[in-house]
Amino acid sequence: MNIADTLWGFVRRWYIVVPGLILAVVVGIGTFAVVQPGYERTATQLLIPGEGTIPPDTTNPYLFLGGLLQASDIVVRVMQSDDVIGPAVEDHPGTEVVVRRDPTVSGPVIQIVVTAKSDAAAEEVLAALVDQTEVVVERLQEQQDVDLDDRMSVSQLTKDTQSVLQQKTRLILSAGAAMGLVVLTLIVASLVDGLSRRVRRGGRTGASGPVDGPSTEDAEGADAMERDAVDADAEPAEAAVVESEADTDLETEADTSRDDEDDFAGDDESADSEEVVLTRPRRAAPRRAAPRRAASRS
Repeated sequence: MNIADTLWGFVRRWYIVVPGLILAVVVGIGTFAVVQPGYERTATQLLIPGEGTIPPDTTNPYLFLGGLLQASDIVVRVMQSDDVIGPAVEDHPGTEVVVRRDPTVSGPVIQIVVTAKSDAAAEEVLAALVDQTEVVVERLQEQQDVDLDDRMSVSQLTKDTQSVLQQKTRLILSAGAAMGLVVLTLIVASLVDGLSRRVRRGGRTGASGPVDGPSTEDAEGADAMERDAVDADAEPAEAAVVESEADTDLETEADTSRDDEDDFAGDDESADSEEVVLTRPRRAAPRRAAPRRAASRS
């Protein structure tokens, strides 16, 4: 079956395809309405070196950020733990949090991305995590007994005040539901069309198609032809037997006639004046027996 046959099958089964497509559109729209979009907010924070780690009389700490890359990775690792994220999202189930070092910046910049089901939830969780970053950095340095002058600090660079709607998940689910129903509709239409055509083809073959094996009339005709052939073979043989018997009778009669002529000639041998002319009487040829036909056939 080629593409054209498949398309014509869909046209023939329009009563399945059309309602299926309409239902697919309705399901897609319904899924889009049911699934809520995500509310995303982002904040970025920068690690600043302590005053004791930069040269004296230096007022620009941004010139000495190169040594804080490893420290920022450690802070990110701690922020990704359940001990930090768990309490922040506990009251807002379904909220997703991503903490990482900002890939667009080569410095020790920490990026926090929160995606929640509502704008208020995104705002609350982001604020809690931004505050938690300062707590984590301070705790890590206290554990190592770092001098106050040498301790790093956290500076907030950016923080979204409005959420950005994320429609990606919503669109994927809606399109997936609609496409799944469309595919199911086409499969059902193809199966129904194929089964219907097969049943029709089978019905035509059973009604007028050839029947396996010879019919009764054909069998009787074949038997009759076989019997005629046997009779035809037998007739020449019977005729030959009859002719042979007739020839034998003729020869016997001819021999008898000659013997009679010899006797007649001996008796009249003394009569010179009388001339006897003997002729053998013509005998009618025996009638050929009619060939025996086979018994009447049933």
